[in-house]
Amino acid sequence: MSRTYSAWALVLAGIAALAILGQRFAPSQQAANSAESRQACQVESPDELRAAARQWCAIGLFSRVTISTKDDDVIAVLQFSQNGGQAWQMQSAGLIGEFRTNTDRMASDAKSKNVSVDVHDPADKRIAACARLSTDAAAACEVK
Repeated sequence: MSRTYSAWALVLAGIAALAILGQRFAPSQQAANSAESRQACQVESPDELRAAARQWCAIGLFSRVTISTKDDDVIAVLQFSQNGGQAWQMQSAGLIGEFRTNTDRMASDAKSKNVSVDVHDPADKRIAACARLSTDAAAACEVK
């Protein structure tokens, strides 16, 4: 019985040690895709594109999404939250694919319109862009 008890005590001590190490080396900031980040996203958009704006907010990286229309153009300006900016620094290559997908979704909501998306860092500096002409099959994106 004491061997079983000793084995369990050793396993529990190991788990506790791993938990302490995880807390020590884990980022102290809130995760970029947490519920708090998503709640902080402000949307300004025409009613017909509000669902597309919410798609951008659903990523959990932005503090503000502004969509406007003029003639045959839809223009979206996205501003990262602090956590989103940190995620961008670590994962920009993967995130640009998500931005391309959301630009294509927005284009399907804005039938026969050109779509332009500017992505800004928390300090409001432009760091990426995606665009899709109404005649294009898919969006093209670039990192600044």
